[in-house]
This record gives sequence, structure tokens and C-alpha cells, in this order.
Amino acid sequence: MMKTLITSAALIAGLSLGAAADAMQYAQSRDDMRNRYTADEARNEVQSGRVLPALQVIRTVRQRYTHADVIDAELEQGARPRYIIKILTEDGRRVDVVVDAQTGNILYER
Repeated sequence: MMKTLITSAALIAGLSLGAAADAMQYAQSRDDMRNRYTADEARNEVQSGRVLPALQVIRTVRQRYTHADVIDAELEQGARPRYIIKILTEDGRRVDVVVDAQTGNILYER
């Protein structure tokens, strides 16, 4: 009986932690959405010369990841705007390549 109670308590605690992690992930994705430029805002940033065009950044990513397919590109706001280029690698992994939107330098992947 005691073993069952301990197992049940552990299961409930695990479920609670899972729900908390899900809530944090949802909040993070909601915050990420607020940090993204709209299409009009991104166009204005490119036309003003404050950021590089997405196609130029995508070319840079394709040169580094030659056999990957580009899935999506997003421009995020911030002190240093950055592009998030989502790619599908040759071995089937989805990778986000983070690129400085002003210089075109690849910062990191996640």
C-alpha cells in the first residue's frame, strides 16, 4: 500500500512538472511571436537598410548547409535583429540557424 502511494505521488509530481514545462514552453512561444516582425515591418527594415534581405541570408545558410532544405525564415526584433532560418538537414533533423540580420553572420544553431 505504501509503495502504491509513493508511486502515485511520484506520478502526480511528474505530471505537475510536465504541465509546468508545457506552460513555460507556451509562454516562450507566445513571447517569440511578439518578437517577430510582421511582413510589412520586415519589408520596411530591409528597405531602410537596417537589416539584410532574407534571400541574402538564406543564400549564406545554403552555402554552409549545402544539402539542407530551407523550411522557413523569420525575422526577430531586438537590440540586434536576427533571422531564424529553419532547415531540414540531409539526415532528417530540423535545425534553427540563427543569423545576425545586420551582418549576415551565422551566430549559432539550435
